[in-house]
Amino acid sequence: MDKKKEETQKMILEAARKIFARKGLAGARMQEIADEAGINKALLHYYYRSKEKLFEQVFQEAANKLITPVIRFLGDESDLFDKIRNLCRHYYQTLEKYPFLPNFVINEVHTNPENIFKIMGFEHMGEAKEKTIHQIKEAVQQGIIHEIDGRELIWNILSLCVFPFVSKPIVSKFLYEKENIDAILKQRADRTADFIIQSIKK
Repeated sequence: MDKKKEETQKMILEAARKIFARKGLAGARMQEIADEAGINKALLHYYYRSKEKLFEQVFQEAANKLITPVIRFLGDESDLFDKIRNLCRHYYQTLEKYPFLPNFVINEVHTNPENIFKIMGFEHMGEAKEKTIHQIKEAVQQGIIHEIDGRELIWNILSLCVFPFVSKPIVSKFLYEKENIDAILKQRADRTADFIIQSIKK
């Protein structure tokens, strides 16, 4: 692909991210994406024959930024507390760069869950998840942490990492109206990890 085509495709994908993030797959229109990219609709169809194909590429890219590193973190051999810290840092770094991802994923999960789960590749997460759940059970048995269901702990980590970005517009007005919410979010990764670790540590 020559440089001009690469630049055009990059503009299309950037425009599609913005439109899909605001309106989801069902609400987005190819004409809106073309307008956002500054090209005509015919050229958009030259690169992507359907809205669904364009969405699949954008969503796959977004899901990979969230899911693939999580699989790697859950499946690694690191200490449980280090793993929690790494997961928190990963989510905050990723969502700081791509703040539209949580709403993007949530909107589509509600409208077309089976297709979204297929795109996100959840089938590859099972082994890594079970490895971490086993690690949590061992930590409980060794008296390192309090009794807790491993699934509950993973859910707590995801909730504490993702929700601040989902709730950012409300929280910035309600709790931090005189402060820089982005600066606060940058500091939350390690504080969130510390909170989780202290809540389970014996």
